[in-house]
Amino acid sequence: MYLSRIELTEAIAGQSQLGLLLQDRSYGMHRLLWDLFASDERFLFREESAGEQLGRARNLPLYYVLSAEKPVTSSPIFNISSKAFQPKLVVGEKLAFKLRANPTISRHEEGKKNSKRHDVIMDAQYQFLTAACKVRGLPNSFKKSELRKFLFSHPDFNEEKNRKEFILSLNNAVETAAIEWIKKRGDNHGYLVDSAQATGYRWNALPEKDRHAGFSSMDYEGVLTVTNPEIFIPMLTSGLGPSKAFGCGLMLIRRTNG
Repeated sequence: MYLSRIELTEAIAGQSQLGLLLQDRSYGMHRLLWDLFASDERFLFREESAGEQLGRARNLPLYYVLSAEKPVTSSPIFNISSKAFQPKLVVGEKLAFKLRANPTISRHEEGKKNSKRHDVIMDAQYQFLTAACKVRGLPNSFKKSELRKFLFSHPDFNEEKNRKEFILSLNNAVETAAIEWIKKRGDNHGYLVDSAQATGYRWNALPEKDRHAGFSSMDYEGVLTVTNPEIFIPMLTSGLGPSKAFGCGLMLIRRTNG
């Protein structure tokens, strides 16, 4: 495997609007990165900021790419540097990690044969709000977008203090759901999460595919313990969660001192 750092060439970076255009088109960027490989093998990538990562004057996109095949060494668009990625890990080893993921959960819907995939964050909000409605004897025959507004019309929330406490509890429930998503996957992927935080939740529109298309992403960062290297290392190379073609799933790791 190879881990590569890929950034725009000076000529391309000088066209700031072009850099912004590339940054806004996740699937288009995936296709440009694909041109750096001779075969059609899949790869993982993660977008970062060249300004934050390398101290560049322009805040243009920078990409980390993990691939089985080494990318080409020259490109009219990118500067590319690669190194072999062959981690040697043992049971009990602690690693600091960073992951941008598309956390989803499958739920069975009444009257339908197959389960439907839901965004973890939106699902956690919905489950929390519908439970709050049920406790207060309120119906749930309303749109998800109107749920909080409808709930806050209840006398329980006439006081601002009660509304603030409720929103705090809602946010805690959402954060818990986000962290549980990455923890639960450790059972099947050979790791145990020691500590983690989830930030940077966002919706990523994909207008080039469909005007309604898109996916959510969440940034995870923390420390984990390797419990089974034989399944943990393959997870690193294959990615964690869906939306890998859009820059999700690549877990970056480094050894800790502890």
